Amino acid sequence: MPHPLTAIVTCLALVVYFVFAFNTGKARAKFKINAPATVGHPEFERMFRVQQNTLENLIMFLPGLWM
Repeated sequence: MPHPLTAIVTCLALVVYFVFAFNTGKARAKFKINAPATVGHPEFERMFRVQQNTLENLIMFLPGLWM
């Protein structure tokens, strides 16, 4: 049986990702950048890269955490 902290860390990692995704959505609205565009205002581009980098790392982090 997995350790309960594993589930807690998983939930926290997903919460962090969803906060980044929400902030990216707010930046899209603030700078009027329609999806699926990924370029525009530099501040939006930074927020978008943070979200994408987090998603890319979650793909390796979560399975590794559960192993």
